Amino acid sequence: MSTSPYAGRPESEWARITKRLIGRHPLKLPTIVDVAVSAWKTLWKTTVGAGKTAVRLYDLRVPATIVGYFFEILFAKELQRRSPELWRGGRSKEEKDLVCLTDAGLSVEIKTSGQCGFKVYGNRSYGQRSKNDLLVKKEKSGYYITANFFERSLTLLRFGWIDAEDWEPQKAPTGQMAGLKPGAYRYKLIDIPGVYRQEAPVIVLDGIGSKADEELRTAGVCTVGDLLKNRDKLPKHLARLAEKNRPFLDACNDPSIDK
Repeated sequence: MSTSPYAGRPESEWARITKRLIGRHPLKLPTIVDVAVSAWKTLWKTTVGAGKTAVRLYDLRVPATIVGYFFEILFAKELQRRSPELWRGGRSKEEKDLVCLTDAGLSVEIKTSGQCGFKVYGNRSYGQRSKNDLLVKKEKSGYYITANFFERSLTLLRFGWIDAEDWEPQKAPTGQMAGLKPGAYRYKLIDIPGVYRQEAPVIVLDGIGSKADEELRTAGVCTVGDLLKNRDKLPKHLARLAEKNRPFLDACNDPSIDK
């Protein structure tokens, strides 16, 4: 197992380390957005079956885990199509989802989460250390792209580095999931801005529950894009919710990212 670039460094230095790691990586943020949006659109054009019995994926109640798996495959295929000399999809459980052909250390894992909100989850094994490192099929530390989605909307993309110890398993013995520790969100993953966020339903935003969501929908505000257009016209209590989410809303326009 390789040594983490964050090993022995205090949290106060993590953001700087992350910026350096992303800066040296050949996969740039605008490319991640372009490939992700293309893969997401392709995903929902998928059909199951053939001929007269074919069913659109759009019409099926597909579990989020399956949606995420399809998205990961399509993302890898689209990236490989664009840069076959640099990228290909993983071909075994031992490989990352995106294999860098010029430097294996730059390979990337993709992690998707389809819950309402912006947390990222893995299965419980991500938060557990193996007693025998030889039993670990895939290095859990390294570069990650994380993709949050809710229903049929891609809501937030991130890029950065996650170490195995950043995952924390559920405390309940029967819990099957692991979540990321706060420091990973704050310092190790970069939120990627862009207009793709405008398709997100407003209920994914902080502080907006079912009641506020219903009020906003009654006012014609269903998506983040709707909220951007109408936030100055909302009643004060709903306008306060928009203000609470200002950082997210301000990053919903065309990203200004160095290519």
